[in-house]
Amino acid sequence: MRRDRELEISEWIIRELGSRNKKTDFDMLAKSFGGDICDLRDAVRMLTAQGRVLTSAKGKLFLPGTFGYLTGRLDVKRGGFAFLLHENGDVFVSADNKKGAMHGDLVAVRLMQEGEADRRREGEVKGIIEQKQQTLVGTLNGRHVIPDDERLEELFIAGANMGGAKTGQKVVAEITSRANGGQSAKGRITEVLGTAGAADAELKSIIRQHGLPDVFPHDVESEALRVSKRQLVTQGREDFRETNIITIDGADAKDLDDAVSIRRQNDGYELCVHIADVAYYVAEGSKLDREAFKRGTSVYLADTVLPMLPKALSNGACSLSEGQERLTLSCIMEFDEKGNVLDARVCQSVIRSKHRMTYSDVNKMLTGSYDALEREYADILGDLRLMGELAAKMRNLREEKGSIDFEIDETAFAYDAQGHVIGIGSRERGEAEKLIEEFMLAANKAVAEMYFWREIPFVYRVHEQPDEEKMRSFAAFYANYGKMKGKTDSVHPKTLQGILNDVRGMPHENIVSQIMLRSLKKAEYSPECKGHFGLAFEHYCHFTSPIRRYPDLAVHRIIKKDLEGKLTAKAVDALNENIAQIAQQSSLRERVAMEAERDVDDVKRAEYMHGKEGQVYEGVVSGVSRNVIFVQLDNTVEGVIPLSSLRDDYYVYIEKMYCIVGERKRKKISLGDAMRVRVESVSVYPPRVEFVPEG
Repeated sequence: MRRDRELEISEWIIRELGSRNKKTDFDMLAKSFGGDICDLRDAVRMLTAQGRVLTSAKGKLFLPGTFGYLTGRLDVKRGGFAFLLHENGDVFVSADNKKGAMHGDLVAVRLMQEGEADRRREGEVKGIIEQKQQTLVGTLNGRHVIPDDERLEELFIAGANMGGAKTGQKVVAEITSRANGGQSAKGRITEVLGTAGAADAELKSIIRQHGLPDVFPHDVESEALRVSKRQLVTQGREDFRETNIITIDGADAKDLDDAVSIRRQNDGYELCVHIADVAYYVAEGSKLDREAFKRGTSVYLADTVLPMLPKALSNGACSLSEGQERLTLSCIMEFDEKGNVLDARVCQSVIRSKHRMTYSDVNKMLTGSYDALEREYADILGDLRLMGELAAKMRNLREEKGSIDFEIDETAFAYDAQGHVIGIGSRERGEAEKLIEEFMLAANKAVAEMYFWREIPFVYRVHEQPDEEKMRSFAAFYANYGKMKGKTDSVHPKTLQGILNDVRGMPHENIVSQIMLRSLKKAEYSPECKGHFGLAFEHYCHFTSPIRRYPDLAVHRIIKKDLEGKLTAKAVDALNENIAQIAQQSSLRERVAMEAERDVDDVKRAEYMHGKEGQVYEGVVSGVSRNVIFVQLDNTVEGVIPLSSLRDDYYVYIEKMYCIVGERKRKKISLGDAMRVRVESVSVYPPRVEFVPEG
């Protein structure tokens, strides 16, 4: 059934059920339907799977929100109770009323009591529509697996299902039955990861917990190896092989998917951003493509990379290696003397990178203080300085238009040969990093704008206007440092950038940046061009990283079909069918990757602090809650101070003011306050660093 017909039937079902005042069986629904009964059955099946239509114990159909039922995802808390997340207000579900449902499950809940002024809505789970949790990761203790995720319930493992695991080992267990009626959830062990606490076992635990694939199927690896040997067909492509083209990346990067070149024009600049033509190797619908779609993105976990594509492509045929001919898509942009874009176009091209540059070396060369490097790269020194000149103008223009530039400290780790953390600090963001960022932003913006105005189906990167309530909360927090100008219901990004400018160089700069970022919506992928609030761009997409991001690869395919004259009416219909799914999957996989990367970073920070109990550090209050305050050290490690450990007073949490206040002495501890702390205790697995105030 075509997508548009499926949606049409689904909407009819929703309207029909909504017009009836009773639960309706399928046969009665079919009598009112004027089409193919098989199509109707498929649509009902889809709607029930999504939780948009519910089925009673007698098989009758009705809508959530009627007859006291609601559907949504279950958000389980550490105490075992949960909340049904619902757009009209969350519903409390006690531990006894979960009925075997686990965190993240899509469930149907029957309301037991409606919310009143002094009472919240409460309900019980009456059905699990979709079981999100099929497996869990944890530590075996006797015959029970204690999950790493404290929101999940422990599993009982019968003797025949132990899989050879021993107490104290990290394991993956399949959930074979849910807890219900006083019975524990049961499961069987499917994989032993190693001894709990060992670095490799804990890394595998996080990988498994987030469902990240860490090996490629054999047939995918074989296909990657085969296509990586494809002969390069350069006919019909613009030839940049004799141009001064360079890559600028981190020293350890191997998946080099972008390169740049520049030349001075009488009235400005011509900048070319050359991006690896991954679509030349990864055919749409191939095994490689299906695997890349499933992964969605490469994942960077400490010193480990889980690539979207096998190394034969990601580090090999697609990577824009120095001195190697590579096929690319090039975005060629013309700028005036002030850095404004005058014109832009995209073409299929062939390049040969002249130098593989590192951020570190380029930063040194842009300062003009490293003679040895300047002599070694004399052939591109003028180009680099021209790039720096243009990038500075572009950045100034972007900031004038309100683009927000967050200067949040990112963590950089140093490792020994065994992979243990031996150093930690803030990642430097020098002129070279800013230069490449500026050029990639310009290319992404130019490509999105081209295809938006041509009304071709596309994958956009969107960042919507922030919620008014969150902006009001941020304004209340910022009142501790200054006054936020303008209205909170339609805040302009320029207002927020002004705040960041005001706090630059201040002790509270990092925390203001973090709270502001948390107050904004998450960027995501969409078939609709909704603009990018943070960048203050009306049109934006991701075009520059097809080796490691699937939406970029999808964008490349659309561009190539367009350039080759293959965007027929049939091809456009196919795009309209698939583009929403690509955007949704890409957004989902990005969120999973970010969560996994954050979890690994937390472990690595705790690993670095292990053994440093008793040492004293300077920090800043980075979070305040009802039970703990969070303190972030200068090296980006964040730890907690339980309020119960503050002996000088009894402190009360003031949510709207982002602070705690002592009842007797009225001492206030707020976000952004400097604090000297001593390391009290460190747990690496699960990661937790606990501080006590010093002095």
